Amino acid sequence: MGLCQALGNISRLLIVGATTIALALSILTAMSCELVKVDDEASGSTWGFFFQDSITNGGTCQDTVFSTEDEMILAGRTCLIVSICAGFIAGVMVTFEWLCCEICCARVLEGIAFFLAWAFGGISFLFYGSDLCTVDDKECSFNDASGFMTAAVILYFGCSIVLCLAPEPDPICRRSSKD
Repeated sequence: MGLCQALGNISRLLIVGATTIALALSILTAMSCELVKVDDEASGSTWGFFFQDSITNGGTCQDTVFSTEDEMILAGRTCLIVSICAGFIAGVMVTFEWLCCEICCARVLEGIAFFLAWAFGGISFLFYGSDLCTVDDKECSFNDASGFMTAAVILYFGCSIVLCLAPEPDPICRRSSKD
């Protein structure tokens, strides 16, 4: 096995691992109610893309799903879902090509999927432009799930860079036994 083959395998392992972590962080963000902390003395609430938790209601985060007509929140939700789906597709494509077979133009498709994952992950922060954060002199602060999503976006971006720069290894199941 040559140096390029070894570097290619290491890069694929890094990409698959980072994508798995980014997917986990993205899903944690989607399931969390701690994306935004609204600095409002009346409610003292935290909000996520789908869930809301308030000190005054005493419920748990997943008990209070909120519906909204706010376009910024809806756009943020949609972008988060697209980011998760694109990240999953990119991870599956990289894993499949690394383990099973070479696919024509796979790097381009994988690169596009990673681009969609990090771009839409970043755009999901449109949530901060919602009425929840911009009316009645309320201030929204960055909370735990925002950090998770930021880390996921950075990981997806890093995967796209590594994918472009690293050599492409031969698929593992197509190698001869003497390698």
